[in-house]
Amino acid sequence: MKKEKYKHNYKLTISYIGTHYYGWQRQPKHITIQQVIEETLEKLFNEKIRLIASGRTDAGVHALAQVANFKTVSYRTPQEIYKYLNAMLPRDIAIKKVEEVPLSFNARFSAKGKTYFYRIYTRPDPFLYGFGWYISKRLDILKMNEALDVIRHAKSLISLSKKGTYTREHIDLRELFLKYDGNIIEIEVTASHFLRYMVRKIVGHTVQVGLGSISLKELEEILEAKDPTKGIYIAPPQGLFLKEVYY
Repeated sequence: MKKEKYKHNYKLTISYIGTHYYGWQRQPKHITIQQVIEETLEKLFNEKIRLIASGRTDAGVHALAQVANFKTVSYRTPQEIYKYLNAMLPRDIAIKKVEEVPLSFNARFSAKGKTYFYRIYTRPDPFLYGFGWYISKRLDILKMNEALDVIRHAKSLISLSKKGTYTREHIDLRELFLKYDGNIIEIEVTASHFLRYMVRKIVGHTVQVGLGSISLKELEEILEAKDPTKGIYIAPPQGLFLKEVYY
């Protein structure tokens, strides 16, 4: 039987709490965001659905506006899809927007950039548990800003990534800054694309400078090595949020 050609392409903007999921991407033995949404859509469309995301988020990482698309043979209105998904999905996953887009649109390859932010809190707060990294030791905010400046001007960020093979190693790092209100520290990063663990390693090494565990010179040496095994400090996943994807 000849497979029917896709006729429709839908773009989803999705927010989720990643605490109870093993990341975005389907895993054989773990529950993931992609799996839950695909299985829900398959009940609506009565056909096999494959979601393509702007990028995968790791286990425990959250998203304010992840973007994914899927193609179908049959048609449903964006409003029908929106209502059905938000009625049927678990409460820790929400669909913010549904749009029908050209068949050429691909959430991953059409993306022009992304913004992530990482949250650290410095005073005990049960309402931030699971949504930030609690650090009770004193952090030198000035030194942390200097560390971000070193990272901002680095020629390569390979040392601040997970070891592996990347098709695009060069990162167009557009923004990297820190905000601090006396309790919560947020480190925000905007770039063309991201290497695996990149934001969490940026934060991990910045925190170590802020704690006085490594110097700015040592951070420079780690970056100059262009070796992921040299960048050993990685922030826990629960403080990381995918904020926005740009098209």
